[in-house]
Amino acid sequence: MSVSSSRYSTVAISLHWLIAALMIYMILFGEDLIRRPTDTFYPSLHASIGISVLILSLARLGWRLMNPPPPLPPTMKHWEVTISHITHWLFYVLMIGLPLTGLMAFTHQLPKEAILSGTTLFGIAPVPGLPDLGGIGGNVHSLASKVAEVLIILHVVAALKHQFWDRDNILKRMSPH
Repeated sequence: MSVSSSRYSTVAISLHWLIAALMIYMILFGEDLIRRPTDTFYPSLHASIGISVLILSLARLGWRLMNPPPPLPPTMKHWEVTISHITHWLFYVLMIGLPLTGLMAFTHQLPKEAILSGTTLFGIAPVPGLPDLGGIGGNVHSLASKVAEVLIILHVVAALKHQFWDRDNILKRMSPH
């Protein structure tokens, strides 16, 4: 198989690394941003990054549906292929679900924290709310962020295992060069 046919497209690679960087940033610092509402900058940054993840993830999902990914290495075991597919679709659920549940949590918190009423997206538009389902949105958002943390770690470990243990060049599929 040629290198080009075994690699993701430049668009898919760009979206992957941009979304990965934003999600890792949010996992590391997202809670700190929302917990420091001394002014509207930090909650606005949190919301803007979350909405960016949502928009980019929808674009990535659309791109993937129109441009199927390259085939996995033929040396992969059936269970590895199955786990790979489940993991990737779970990532899409999280990349779309986390921002949506974040908006639900925001709606629930808004009446309690007046500072959030000045929170904006990219400094130009107020943060839209979603239906207030009580604390469910925040609880699901918190749980989903923990699931994302674990899934990212497993994803990285699996990619490294394939690259250095199996030596099937799996990292080349998504490498930026």
